[in-house]
Amino acid sequence: MKTAILSDVHGNLEALNAVMSDLDEFKPDRTVCLGDLIGYGPDPEAVINIVAAHGISCVLGNHEAALSSEKALGWLNFMARENNLATKALLSDQSLEFCTALPRSISFDESCFVHGCPPDSILKYLYMLRDGDITNMVETLPEKRFFVGHTHDLQLITVSGSKIARAKLTEGISRLDDESRYFINVGSVGHPRDGSSKAKYVIWDSSDGTLMVRAISYPAEVTAEKIISRGFPKAYAICICPSFR
Repeated sequence: MKTAILSDVHGNLEALNAVMSDLDEFKPDRTVCLGDLIGYGPDPEAVINIVAAHGISCVLGNHEAALSSEKALGWLNFMARENNLATKALLSDQSLEFCTALPRSISFDESCFVHGCPPDSILKYLYMLRDGDITNMVETLPEKRFFVGHTHDLQLITVSGSKIARAKLTEGISRLDDESRYFINVGSVGHPRDGSSKAKYVIWDSSDGTLMVRAISYPAEVTAEKIISRGFPKAYAICICPSFR
């Protein structure tokens, strides 16, 4: 089974369209989004419509949670809170219902899919996990692979017996063995924080144990201009398009 996993689209229509075109080449059996379809970016409604129309399985992100929860809204910093309110005003009732109905996690094919941290946290970041936390998870959770987003940064944690190895993921193909357990941060489609404008996502192929990292170019300057025209913070435009001034 070939599963495409993307995360943190953050209202970036141009990045999502580029990823959807790229997916046409690989024809995955299933596509999963790890939350934060909205926030920061200028086209939240269009992004949700594409995800819904393509039947992409999606879990709850902290930005979706903030749409309907004052507590979750308070978890965001001031600028992100203001942006969440502005984003909410751009969404149809149907899209709001779509976001608030999302599950906190899903599991299939011996894999767990969650926004922040397994089993179902939308807030905890992968980098916050100590070795003891990781050991406890692999001892108590049944899945072999845990796909997460939230940090916007590609990362792979491999657990082999008592050994835990942390590494950056880069574009290309890695092979995951069936004896180890893995925590995989799939990066961000629409709001990367690694100095690159490319839209990142991964494809997991359970038939041959390969994990492919894709990094797709798109017209980030178009999205940046739209962010400014929305009246959203310029910092969000610069984040996706470092050359934008």
